[in-house]
Amino acid sequence: MQTLQVIVILAIFLAGVALMMTKKMPAILALPCMGILIAVVAGVPFISSDAETQSITSYVIAGGASRLASTIIVTVFGAIFAKVIQKEGISDAIIRKAAELAGDKPVMIALALTAATALIFTAMSGAGPVIMVAQIAIPLLLSAGIEPIVAASLVLFGLNIGLLFNVSQYQIYVDTIGMDMEVIKTSSIVMGLICAVVTVAYILINVNKKTVRSTWAMNAGTNSKKVNPVAMLMPLLPIVLVFFFKWNAETSLVVAIIVTALITKPSSSIQVLSSSMVEGIKDVAGVIGLMIGIGILLNGVAAQKTSALMQPIISVILPSNPIMYIIIFTVLSPLALYRGPLNMYGLGSGLANIFLTAGKLSAPAVGMALRSTSVVQCVSDPTNTQNVIVADYAKVDVNDILKSTLPYTMVMALGILIYAAVALF
Repeated sequence: MQTLQVIVILAIFLAGVALMMTKKMPAILALPCMGILIAVVAGVPFISSDAETQSITSYVIAGGASRLASTIIVTVFGAIFAKVIQKEGISDAIIRKAAELAGDKPVMIALALTAATALIFTAMSGAGPVIMVAQIAIPLLLSAGIEPIVAASLVLFGLNIGLLFNVSQYQIYVDTIGMDMEVIKTSSIVMGLICAVVTVAYILINVNKKTVRSTWAMNAGTNSKKVNPVAMLMPLLPIVLVFFFKWNAETSLVVAIIVTALITKPSSSIQVLSSSMVEGIKDVAGVIGLMIGIGILLNGVAAQKTSALMQPIISVILPSNPIMYIIIFTVLSPLALYRGPLNMYGLGSGLANIFLTAGKLSAPAVGMALRSTSVVQCVSDPTNTQNVIVADYAKVDVNDILKSTLPYTMVMALGILIYAAVALF
């Protein structure tokens, strides 16, 4: 009976992957359905009068829906901050200033705009900011003679580096895996350095070093707001507060929101704050729904009956030494693509808990394995909204971005896993 239950649970996982990969069912619906079905197959009772007994209604659905509450709050504050940054023209000004400083050398333009994109996404995330950055950065990159596929990829590489320092992205690893925030912050610095080095290598290999005549400068000042130079440093404020002053992400983002609004336009700060709050929450409504689904999936696989079934088979698969840890997760890192089993915003969040219950890997080791694969997913996944957006602006096929970037993102994952094996395994 137990063997049959395990087979059915694995079939549910595979069916979920297939549905999400083929876009037959969006992740926002597939994940909670999987969590509930897995709990049913594992024998978790639908309802129980005993408060100590885990049931589908109380533990999987109710408890799962609220499991990522802290992550959701941080995400909301991050979205509001992103809106303030966008409304005040700060992100636009950063991109244009970087292009101005780079001159007309393609490599320098590529480096400058990728760095500017990274700076912007330390404070922003979501489809809106990606559209805003893409519509400015990609034409500038193309005008420098950079190939469209490379221009699109550079925006994604910059976005990836920025998100590694975006404090609104950290809480999910605390809530789902139990990673220590200090470990997340320290590892983020190392991950950022590794990704930056590989990104520079991508630029040096793929960008023509020959000087070209660029026309961007003629239009750089049109339709752009004049921004206080101090305001252009505001994306870094939450990072400083979290990394150096040890503030929590929620407080850091709230302070950054208020300070940014006051520095840019004090007279209209109330209007900017109120509109940013409403629009920011709208921007992340889908993400919030996805996190509710992730929470239900997490509790579905974390239920005692499910864990007892899955622990033996996962124990056999998981690596037991640092070398195998590096090899296995590097080779399997493409499984983060297409909402696959190593995607933290897909099945990975559920598998992480099974990995932990197997007892072979610590929470930091599991967390870093999924953070390494998240780099592959963030840059290379054709199903990402950001990939579709930049591909559209650069007029390239989204699958060509995958082919161009995957070797580099796998090298990033390898570097991160080597660090994790040495420092955290």
